[in-house]
Amino acid sequence: MNNRSNTRTSRFVQNTVFTAAYQLTAMLMGFVTPRLMMLFYGSQVNGLIVSATEFLTYFRLVEAGLAAAAVYSLYKPLADKDHAGVSAIVSAARQFYNIAGWMFVGLTILFAAIYPLFVPVATIDGSLMDYASVMLLICAMGIAGALEFFTLSRYRVLLTADQRTFMISLASMTSLLLQTAVIVVLAYARADIILVRFLASLTIAVRPLILSKYVKKMYPQVDAYVKPNKAALSRRWDAMYQQFTTAFHQGAAVMLTTIITRDASMVSVYGTYHMVTIGLWGILKMSTTGIYSGFGDLIVREEKQKFQQAYRDFEYLYLALATVLFSVAAILIVPFVVLYTDKITDANYAAPLIGIMVVLEALTDHCKMPMDLMITASGKFRETRHHCTAQIVTALVFGLLLGWWGLQTSTTMAVVGILAGIILSNILRAVLQLWFVPKHITHIPWRETFKRILLMFVQVIVIAGPFLAFRLLDINGFFKWITLGVPLLIYALVITLGFGWLFDRQSLLSLFGRVKFMFHRGK
Repeated sequence: MNNRSNTRTSRFVQNTVFTAAYQLTAMLMGFVTPRLMMLFYGSQVNGLIVSATEFLTYFRLVEAGLAAAAVYSLYKPLADKDHAGVSAIVSAARQFYNIAGWMFVGLTILFAAIYPLFVPVATIDGSLMDYASVMLLICAMGIAGALEFFTLSRYRVLLTADQRTFMISLASMTSLLLQTAVIVVLAYARADIILVRFLASLTIAVRPLILSKYVKKMYPQVDAYVKPNKAALSRRWDAMYQQFTTAFHQGAAVMLTTIITRDASMVSVYGTYHMVTIGLWGILKMSTTGIYSGFGDLIVREEKQKFQQAYRDFEYLYLALATVLFSVAAILIVPFVVLYTDKITDANYAAPLIGIMVVLEALTDHCKMPMDLMITASGKFRETRHHCTAQIVTALVFGLLLGWWGLQTSTTMAVVGILAGIILSNILRAVLQLWFVPKHITHIPWRETFKRILLMFVQVIVIAGPFLAFRLLDINGFFKWITLGVPLLIYALVITLGFGWLFDRQSLLSLFGRVKFMFHRGK
């Protein structure tokens, strides 16, 4: 490998290690906070927090497309060491983020004023929260998003484009640990929930403090206050639609559950199951953080053969990891949630149907993730807008119809119906991506990707099917859950490697070769 390839590999390893540390931290801390909210403040307050978090995520769409367009525009000037070009793009990003930040603040205040009128929220003692308290709680949660717009985003864009996301992971991990510490201490002190979320939001200020010092050290020639190159971000509007779809997908179930059931407790139930798949997504991010920057670099340099080989290896790796994680999750998610919510009696968290549907929704989403990343890496936002439209319409129409239909039976079936609609939208999006990406980006036969996706679902059935069909496991404690989880992971890994050896041996061996190279290089 040449020096540039070595640099890409080295940064990928560095980014992956730090991302792994951050994602594991985020997953562990993510399990701590919701339980404290349910335990000390009640399921409905936790449901309010889950619901408000997703709506605030939607409001962040005021910057939709900006990050993707800025990162894509920075590839070439960074590769050419054009410091003036980099500065002009970073300056434009800073201005756009400031405007987006004020829009976010306005939308948050408006949402905080409207939400309490439609969804009643009871505290753990059964008393209803008053209008002002709900409004202040939502505003307190929105502070973190506002601070990120005004201080953090421009650093994140530059570091992502230059494949230095390890610093973002380090800064985020520091902020997250501090945030969790604040929540734990104040929750056990029985502090008011508004104060808890307000002080927790302020901890995000640690991230820009760390990143600003690093950026000044590594990029002394970059000036974020020069004349901005706004034309470089012209792809923003195309990327915006792509990002809107992603954000909509991530929060659609919470949004539709809130609207259809108007039951904060049911939002908490769904949010607890979804929390598990978010944790697994965090693990999968270890293999994707910064990856599209590396692929973007190969695309810009027109290194077709290296790009195709790298994509084949990455696609195999990602789908294999997803197979292992989600097949084990299908078996263990319900026992975990039941144990996790032990002693919480204000909602019924034993919901096997929701557990299975949450895992299936995650599977149908992640099977297309490698193709999604290639669209981002290549900047093909405009060309895939109709994919986004089809997914949004399908999720809304079928999510609403099936959700309302399920509500006639119970709120649990309403959530199952909503998830069924989102699953259908994921499948449609995957089919459209499968038609577009191999033809216009990777130039690899679509049958290769289709075979890997099909094998992914077959393997999940082979691994998880017998345990679910015959209820082979009896788990009555976290110790037993862990002692059964470890051999299940090994079992799933062996099955996945066996399928890889039988049906995708070339990619498996190529991936082993890359690992072997990185290991020897590390020595």
